Amino acid sequence: MNVKLRVLSAGVLFFTGQALFAQNKSNDTITKETQIEEVVMVGFGQKRAVQEITGSTSTMKAKAIDDVPVASVDKLLQGRVSGVQTGSSSGQPGGFASVRVRGIASINGGVSPIYIIDGVRVSSGDLTGNSTSANILANLNPDDIESLTVLKDAVSTAVYGADAGAGVIIITTKSGKKGKPRFNIGFNHGVSDRAIEGYRGLNAAQYQDLVAVQVLNANPSVGSIGAIKDLIANGALGASAATIYNSGADTNWRDAVSSKGAYVQNADFSMSGGNENISYYNSINYFDQNSIIKNSSFNRLTFTNKLDIKATDKFRFGTNLQMSYSKIRTLGNGGGFANPILGEYFLRPTDPLYNADGSYYWGSKGRMSNGLFNNAALLDLNSQVGKTARIFGNMYAEYDILKNLKYRFVFAPEYINIEEDQYSSPLHGDGTNYSGLADSGTRRYFNFNVQNILSYNFRLADKHNFDFSAIQEAYKSDFRDLRASASAVGTLSLSTISNFVKMQSIAGTRSENSRHGYAFTGHYDFDKLILLDASYRRDVLSNFTPGQKAGNFWSAGVGLDLARLNFIREVEAISTLKFRASYGRVGNQVTANPYALYAYSTNYGDLAAASYSGVYNPNLRWETIKPFNVGFDFGFFQNRLTVSAEYYNKKTEDLIYNIPLSLSQGLGSYVDNIGDLVNKGFEFSVNADIFKGSRDQFNLSIGANLSTLDNEITSLYGGDVNTATTTLRVGEGVRTWYMRKWAGVDPTNGDPLWYLNGVDGATTNNYNAAKQAVQGSWLSTLFGGANFNMSYKGIGLDAQFTYGFGGKIYNDWANYMFSDGQYTLNYSGYADQMDYWTPENTGAANPKPIQGGNKLANRASTRFLYDSDYIRLGNARLSYSFTGDVLKGSGLNSVQIYVMGTNLWTHTFDDRLKLDPEINLDGTSNLNLPILRTYSVGVNIGF
Repeated sequence: MNVKLRVLSAGVLFFTGQALFAQNKSNDTITKETQIEEVVMVGFGQKRAVQEITGSTSTMKAKAIDDVPVASVDKLLQGRVSGVQTGSSSGQPGGFASVRVRGIASINGGVSPIYIIDGVRVSSGDLTGNSTSANILANLNPDDIESLTVLKDAVSTAVYGADAGAGVIIITTKSGKKGKPRFNIGFNHGVSDRAIEGYRGLNAAQYQDLVAVQVLNANPSVGSIGAIKDLIANGALGASAATIYNSGADTNWRDAVSSKGAYVQNADFSMSGGNENISYYNSINYFDQNSIIKNSSFNRLTFTNKLDIKATDKFRFGTNLQMSYSKIRTLGNGGGFANPILGEYFLRPTDPLYNADGSYYWGSKGRMSNGLFNNAALLDLNSQVGKTARIFGNMYAEYDILKNLKYRFVFAPEYINIEEDQYSSPLHGDGTNYSGLADSGTRRYFNFNVQNILSYNFRLADKHNFDFSAIQEAYKSDFRDLRASASAVGTLSLSTISNFVKMQSIAGTRSENSRHGYAFTGHYDFDKLILLDASYRRDVLSNFTPGQKAGNFWSAGVGLDLARLNFIREVEAISTLKFRASYGRVGNQVTANPYALYAYSTNYGDLAAASYSGVYNPNLRWETIKPFNVGFDFGFFQNRLTVSAEYYNKKTEDLIYNIPLSLSQGLGSYVDNIGDLVNKGFEFSVNADIFKGSRDQFNLSIGANLSTLDNEITSLYGGDVNTATTTLRVGEGVRTWYMRKWAGVDPTNGDPLWYLNGVDGATTNNYNAAKQAVQGSWLSTLFGGANFNMSYKGIGLDAQFTYGFGGKIYNDWANYMFSDGQYTLNYSGYADQMDYWTPENTGAANPKPIQGGNKLANRASTRFLYDSDYIRLGNARLSYSFTGDVLKGSGLNSVQIYVMGTNLWTHTFDDRLKLDPEINLDGTSNLNLPILRTYSVGVNIGF
């Protein structure tokens, strides 16, 4: 790789109202800059100059990652990289973020990209096994990251073979650089609140009125609201309902479970340096984040030691050791009555939070008036804790066999130990009937990766460049899980499982899986004008049957940079004019089991009894993906202005699906390859350094990216697969809503209405007479982001926007929250219910509430389906960097102070949507913890 020196003096030429960039050729303003070719990590620790790339890659640098107050790097991708959608269904600190690269590649197989750190694949996702949930990527320190590159097409990903179909994310960590030791210290501290206000619960007066109205509508002969309230208060509907009007309480259950100090803090220290023969990088990081809901938090301590040694002129070796320990406190979601988010809408506001003596109220028999639990009390009494220890070692050795022939050996073990403990108090809640309940478990993962890489590069006639690699890789994962639960504890001060005297259950599992593969890659370019790439990989997976274990994967790419032609080189404004295209075949992550299995885990008269599952399918084979990509890259004014445009078509064949079998067969499901799908679309990005100068000059850069997505099933053996809300069918995407279409409220009588044909036209108030129809996709069909960076005399302002259009979100708990009288007497629901039909409010959003429900109005329909279209200010930062003159004599090289905000502002285009729009990758909210908006202040010091 060559380093080119260019003479650059940037000026601005205003032409037809546009700011364009040109070279200023004035002899008295010549500035010399060293232009080092930008490189991209393309796999197995190999680098490639951007000018040599024929595939589709996108890179984030450390500047975009540093100091952002999130626990894991996957939450930083949204809006920053074209072709990538990121969303979180929960605001749990340390939780998991969904990442999709160029759509959904599978139905039951892998849909998340694999993660590579310094050339080695690492674990990702939620590895916990109990009700605790955590993201193993949160055990990586984001401040250690030098760059993050997303590989999207075949020529970029095929070298990873069997697992590359959903995309590859390559993380390069920081290394030491030649020079004297450098020390950096960074601190930030912040507070959080809800990014979206969300639905509010009813207050006591609203709830009392709503209950009375729906009872009166069912019993109009009573005559008046006042009369109904008196009857209920006097026990006409039972003692439970009577408390609604007799308790005198008005409890705000959101405030009751909310934390008063939802803080986040981060402290980072690093030391780096080196000389001709050795370089080093060390860091220590502490991160602590609390949710706005009590008893939900994440904290992490990490240590990194990276060492690279040049032992001789031909031999180099190095180690990269990452150690981390984290602790996460999580809360239940969904329909668990301990879920504090559920409690805000299910508990009656007319129940008190505390007794007169200040202790928690939980009714005379351990239950609230509607049979539920006091969620605020449970947050103090119960706990769900996960503790994760991770050690990752990446050891390599390189030897130059000949001048251009290099051998590299890599051994990289990863050890993960997760301890999970759940405690349910005997005083209140689910633990009461058990006299206390404890569940404890340990999950251990030991993975290791071995690589042997032989690479050869050479040049002919100073213009013909060749680069070849032969790669052998083996990966093995060993998993073990052991857990037990017990009940009956003697005292509240004890919570370890040995203090619970009655065994409830014990279970343990162990599994191993492995794969190995061989790959060959080749690159040729003629003076970087004509570019050719090719690769081939063969993988063998342990859990397929003989004859189906192996998969063959390949890619081919071509590029042509017309800016390298002599007559275009003379046009000084043009620096890049590149065409590139690629096609290939890659695999997809699969966990499907083709075997019929027996399990001796059933107790039958204290003897082991066998149960069986699955149907043997020796023909089960790989899901394969065939990505086609074509792109154009334009660079102007020495790439001060760059524009990229791409089209992709990613076809998945042999989709794996669990086909349900009839109950008479007693086998549950049958795993088979059942169809094909395609993801296709366009990606555009533009970046411009409009003004570029020194610290004391005005600097301005802007950028934006836009992506489209069309996800479609192209074949499906066996026909449509429909549920009450979704469908799998040819011509539609794999995340498609399928339900009745809401036609509003009948203004004459308050009845619910649906379209008979599910689309438009005639309406009906008979839910069962209305047909289901396709109602859109979960996924945004147009998405992207924009960034703005400005600085002047040390003052910097950076902002990052994200947006998404075309997706839809379904409120999966709305049938309870907008029950129109069916559940209102027991579960209070949303305050939005108060906009209901009356003879005076005929244009109401909700039907006439009637005790017992109004003609199934709250059943699944587009009434609770919302457009997820949004624009969000995802991150903004205002900073000041002190000058060298100010720091002279202090021993400091740099000092920067800043204020920062994440998820500062969100605009949704559907006025009905009160859920966070970025949950659309999961499609529903499931009453998860709210996503956070954070304000923080910090300082970075270098010396």
